Amino acid sequence: LTDSLKQNINKIECTPEMQTLIYDAVLNPNKLNEHAWVKLVESVTIKATQNLSHGRAAAKICNDIAQTEQRLAETTGKEKVFRKTLLNQLQSVYTRHKENQYRNVDTWVGFVNFLCSVFDVLQINNMPLMVLISPVYEVLNILTEERFIEKEIAIQCLVTQLQFIGEEIEKHNKAKMKDLVKQLNKMFLSDKTSQLSRLMLLEIIELQCGGWKLSRDAYAYYYEEVVK
Repeated sequence: LTDSLKQNINKIECTPEMQTLIYDAVLNPNKLNEHAWVKLVESVTIKATQNLSHGRAAAKICNDIAQTEQRLAETTGKEKVFRKTLLNQLQSVYTRHKENQYRNVDTWVGFVNFLCSVFDVLQINNMPLMVLISPVYEVLNILTEERFIEKEIAIQCLVTQLQFIGEEIEKHNKAKMKDLVKQLNKMFLSDKTSQLSRLMLLEIIELQCGGWKLSRDAYAYYYEEVVK
């Protein structure tokens, strides 16, 4: 086990049972049956979505498991059960939020954070899971809806995810990014948007406009003048 995996397990505050499942998934995946894989994925997803600080650590754990699974698949032809189970779980959680009209803002934002982190961190052969590009665009667009415009936690999540993955998802679908930026501009101009949210939105709009690089003047404004 790598030190980074151990650190990520500690970060998401795993139970002993959950730790054992993760260790087995990385070291001896053949020990896990279908029920165990489902339990592992559900446990990691719950931890990831209940606390924003857990999202990326949980995604890194998923990546470690997926890399082990990929190596086995390449050498033995073994089915990629973990990846399939993870994608099914993400779809299931998204469907529940949609049916509930995204009323629980905290857990919805937690889910968006985890989904985007999985897209960013879990890469197979140096490529993200392409099947997640459309869902990622979809959840980010939902965060631009009127219902979230006064929720700073939602706008902060939206901006943070675009800082991490905006350049990558634009590379794969420029038209969808163009539509998303239109929504960001609408949020920026809304009377309901707080000063802090407007500042965050302006930064990400300028970042995208500059090819995902801030100019020296913009950097000085956001990271020097604003701090003062």
